[in-house]
Amino acid sequence: MDAVQRSIDAPAEAEGGMPAWAVRWMLPVPWLLIVAAVLLEWLTPAAYSYLTLIAAATPLAALVHRPSVTVLAALTSVATMVGLELWLGDGFSRHFAVDLATTVVLAATAVTFAFTRDRARRLLHRVRAVGEAAQLALLRPLPDRLGPVRLAGFYRAADAEALVGGDLYAAVGTPWGIRVVVGDVRGKGNGAVVTVATVLSTFREAAQVQPTLSGIAARIDRALALDQSDLGDGELFATAVLLEFPLDRQAVRVLNRGHVPPLLLDGSGVHTLEAPFALPLGLAELAPEAEAECAHPLTDRQVLLAFTDGVTEARGRDGTFYPLSERLAAHEFAGPAAAVSFVRRDVARWTTCTRDDMVVLGLQRTRGA
Repeated sequence: MDAVQRSIDAPAEAEGGMPAWAVRWMLPVPWLLIVAAVLLEWLTPAAYSYLTLIAAATPLAALVHRPSVTVLAALTSVATMVGLELWLGDGFSRHFAVDLATTVVLAATAVTFAFTRDRARRLLHRVRAVGEAAQLALLRPLPDRLGPVRLAGFYRAADAEALVGGDLYAAVGTPWGIRVVVGDVRGKGNGAVVTVATVLSTFREAAQVQPTLSGIAARIDRALALDQSDLGDGELFATAVLLEFPLDRQAVRVLNRGHVPPLLLDGSGVHTLEAPFALPLGLAELAPEAEAECAHPLTDRQVLLAFTDGVTEARGRDGTFYPLSERLAAHEFAGPAAAVSFVRRDVARWTTCTRDDMVVLGLQRTRGA
């Protein structure tokens, strides 16, 4: 699974926000301006001057080309102006001197801009590489299969420039089975990444040592309480659903801490995987007796879909929420990859823009494992 797959309906963009198709179309424009100026100077009466077209070539080259190409465009522009004046002009007049000086100044400015832009681009690439490495350490790519469970999913951050927002997921193999968490912390964007890190790191550690999902949740509660004390924020919490696929039987155990319940897809339709009510992670002290996990039978033909409310709260062009259950009920899916792929494409068609992070994770228990 691609851990941080970008929105499939987002247009490809070059650096600086310019669409990639626009950059491709602009690549030959500086050279076309120089050629057009030469032809017009040659074919039109001497009373008309088109040297300003040549002056515009280098600034345009600086927008879409590397610095070396921009330097070449600057030298070509100046050489072309001098050559035209020697070929078609009456000597170096004052008017030509002004045009040449203007072109030289514009070319020098454009070349300086091109080198500055290239340096900023390389710095941005390095910063992004560091940021992506740190963020991918949180939301690690999931394998197609983990023990007896097949997995598929996608993650989409609300912030188009971010890889990680306020939603989270993780899956680990443990002595008790395959354990999975899908959740949503308070807030979104970079401000929520600290809480995401706390929840995920605690889950991965606790899943290996705690015999129950309730024990894992309790460890996460304590970790969030420490964050609240250290950061002075008394409202750190996360909704989450914790799942466990035992190794010795066809079932799934569920602990839902204030999260949207998972869906179970099979030949008979779409069913909500119910679990007793419990408050979000970080708020357990308000109602400690309410927490309870439960087990549901699970066959190898059923697909379990866990997701965040960014999916069901995606608004269509008419303002209506995305009806996930109804859209899924109209189709049959051979496995988790097919179900997740459908949701990813269908949400992109449904909504005009993404205002919230979203995670969709499909899981299927395989036969005989």
